[in-house]
Amino acid sequence: MSNITWEINESFIFPEAYGRPVKTEEIKVVPRWEQQIDDLSLQVSGIYHVSAYLEFDKEKERAKQLSNDCTLIDDVEWRDDKGYFEYAIAFDVSLPKEVVQSSIQLDARDVKVELQDDGICHVNYQVDCHYDEVKKEQPEILVQSTESTASADLLETPIELNSEESILSEFLWDLEEHYTTVEIPLNDIGK
Repeated sequence: MSNITWEINESFIFPEAYGRPVKTEEIKVVPRWEQQIDDLSLQVSGIYHVSAYLEFDKEKERAKQLSNDCTLIDDVEWRDDKGYFEYAIAFDVSLPKEVVQSSIQLDARDVKVELQDDGICHVNYQVDCHYDEVKKEQPEILVQSTESTASADLLETPIELNSEESILSEFLWDLEEHYTTVEIPLNDIGK
């Protein structure tokens, strides 16, 4: 089984009225996907479903001006000072069709959360894509002997060879005494 890994970073921010997130109670990232095969590739599309319980401190304010790199989460379910939120991050990945033999498996691991003083919640995780790789088989080539007066001492049993180059050299080696070389001068060609 083969594996490809990539890293995802996402930043979340919450409305000022919630205060600042100060502690992560629990966070999960679950990939959900479907796959389609076209002429060129295996297309994997879906979401990373992020769900988290965070503890907020309403006394601590978050920064007023934030970069546009953050996703605003304004739908939070509350229990005491703990807030629960869910978010779906869309993804689309193409894998070469020649590489993947069967269905793929996606797993999120090493989920890390960093809560900053400005109120931003950074989530970082690794995604592993497991798949069975297509095995390129080399064709089996059989060389069989034929009955003839000129080739009496050729092999009498088939030989399995793996490459075209070895077939030619084996064939010529066996015929060494049964062929003649003729030299043709190049300046006679074309007259």
